[in-house]
Amino acid sequence: GKVDVIVFSSTECPIANAMATEIERIHQNLQKRGGELILVHVRERRTYTDANEHAKDYGLTMEILVDSDHQLVKQFDATITPEAVVIRYDKNNNPEVVYQGLINNLFDSPGNRRDEATEHYVREAIDAAFSGGNVSPSYRTPTGCVIEQMQ
Repeated sequence: GKVDVIVFSSTECPIANAMATEIERIHQNLQKRGGELILVHVRERRTYTDANEHAKDYGLTMEILVDSDHQLVKQFDATITPEAVVIRYDKNNNPEVVYQGLINNLFDSPGNRRDEATEHYVREAIDAAFSGGNVSPSYRTPTGCVIEQMQ
């Protein structure tokens, strides 16, 4: 089956911005395997112009969505940027979320950054999804900027 990844992000989140290179790397590798990565900007007043300029500045080439009304945020119960969702599709094209949360362990907490990530949770989840295996744990609490709830 097919595997896609959604990454919830924000142009203002320093942790999401620090993850841009890894997000692009995941996108490029996933695309080679027939999947897609979609970057979803979640700020209420974000425009496509802002999001596309940000993508250009950070060298991001994946599809960009602006979820200013939080439809996707609510659907996936996303709470933090960056937060990744790995989705596997079965032979009938039915989606299954196999992993959600941290992209890797670059940040243990806001302000606590490693020199480089030593564990790559989304990469591992993608590999497991393509091979039909399970991801354990299937949820890792993301570290980053809180997605502001809409009024």
